[in-house]
Amino acid sequence: MTGTLTHGWGLGFATVLSVAIAQQALAGPVENHRIRGWTLATQQCSQCHAIGKGAGTRIFAGPSFTAVAAMPSTTGMALNVFLWSQHPSMPSVRLDRDEMDAVIDYILSLKAAEPKGR
Repeated sequence: MTGTLTHGWGLGFATVLSVAIAQQALAGPVENHRIRGWTLATQQCSQCHAIGKGAGTRIFAGPSFTAVAAMPSTTGMALNVFLWSQHPSMPSVRLDRDEMDAVIDYILSLKAAEPKGR
């Protein structure tokens, strides 16, 4: 009987582990893209913008990424157009398509969760 319980527990554990690995594989690329976006933003944008949610007391030349994400007009398309356009008060940052998409994904990940029912 002990062997049966051990075998049953082992099978259950293997099933749970398989599901957890599958979920991580599905979420992995998206999360990795956001992490890459955060990394690029930290390297390219942090001189003028607060990058994360905890901006601290330092004064920045540009708006925080959290404030940008909170704007109702902030969408992936709006950020894409903005980042491709020249702005006199913003230095020209050279990002390739994938890098720009990663930064945009990171900024959009800072948006507050939408209330249910809207």
